[in-house]
Amino acid sequence: MASTGRLLNVHRYRYRKGGAEAVYLDHSRLFAERGWACAEFAMAHPRNPPSAWDGHFPAQFDPRPGWRGLLDIPRFIYSREARQQMARLLESFRPDIVHVHGLYHQLTPSVLEPIAAAGIPVVYTMHDFKLLCPAYSMFTDKLGVCERCASGSFWNCAANACLHDSQAVSAVYALDAYVQRWRGAYDAVSAFVMPSRSILEKHLEHGFPAEKLHHIPNFFETTADEPATPALIAEARQRYGRYVVYFGRLSPEKGCGVLIEACDAAGLPLVLVGEGPEEARLREQAARSSQPVHFAGYLTGGPLWAVVEAALGVVLPSIWYEIAPKSVLEAMARAKPVVASAIGGLPEQVEDGATGYLAPPGNAAALAEVLERLAGLPNAQREAMGERARERALSSFTTERYFNSVEELYNRVGRRTEPAGGGST
Repeated sequence: MASTGRLLNVHRYRYRKGGAEAVYLDHSRLFAERGWACAEFAMAHPRNPPSAWDGHFPAQFDPRPGWRGLLDIPRFIYSREARQQMARLLESFRPDIVHVHGLYHQLTPSVLEPIAAAGIPVVYTMHDFKLLCPAYSMFTDKLGVCERCASGSFWNCAANACLHDSQAVSAVYALDAYVQRWRGAYDAVSAFVMPSRSILEKHLEHGFPAEKLHHIPNFFETTADEPATPALIAEARQRYGRYVVYFGRLSPEKGCGVLIEACDAAGLPLVLVGEGPEEARLREQAARSSQPVHFAGYLTGGPLWAVVEAALGVVLPSIWYEIAPKSVLEAMARAKPVVASAIGGLPEQVEDGATGYLAPPGNAAALAEVLERLAGLPNAQREAMGERARERALSSFTTERYFNSVEELYNRVGRRTEPAGGGST
């Protein structure tokens, strides 16, 4: 295959819903800018920006609540519409490579069938633990970090009601995992991109073939877009004082409850930027804290980066196997020290004592000690730590390194000369 070619990018959503969507969209834009002919495939959604390929997107799908949801189980597992639309797109665009960032029930692995039938290599970036854990995260609020399903015992998901605290809903996700494994739905994937060594090792540990796993960290491109103005930064300092900030989804696995407790013990105000299912419980906890906890809601662009740049540092207190969050790179690239949990891929991003600090996950007392250490640094030392973080983000997680690594992988998997048998995966 030539150094440039025809690339089809696939993900369930085509708007910036979260980190996986950001990687998918940035990846598509990067390869288009480098001369690749690019097309895209996603679920139709009202928040999608216009696309030249909209006409090929399958209809929006989310299971209905209550008993009607039972009627949606077949579509949850297998979408004939998505498979047919993918086949139409392949005929129209004829890609050399298909790069998948996530299928889930919105698209389902049915879309891999026509790709395999056409003999087109598939590269799949793992943004979560979906292929090992029906609940995607190897974490539940009740059990904490959990690997009970990882070697194929997916019934544990239903037994422990891992999704929405419902055995019925969890049973559907477990059934989906069993069906896809029985069908060999992901056998058509030529290579898996692992954004951290941590997630690569976890899949290797649970039986994935080593020759298909490739460690390619996410990239951070620039801080020049949407800068925070001095006025916005000054406004954040005036409003919140001398504080630390978390920005991201407010959900149990992110450990924000531990962070509130740690900030209370450390005597530091906290700003939480984001939305999510944990917000109501966190507000209740914050009301009992001796330190101010500010809920800033969803922010983006200049207002977000102003709150980040005005803070003493950024904290990511995750209590699950965090993979490779872009938020850490974004904070580092803005010269902010990062305090993170020593779990998953976070130690691969944050150098303890150099670009920030690491703390044991779920340990509020240990996190409070680290926050006190950060706040107690002389300004010059804290700024020097931030500058080292910026240098690391912009030198180690570069666009060039990411593009070259992925393009090399595309060339390595090449283009198959014979279709996969019968179009079945």
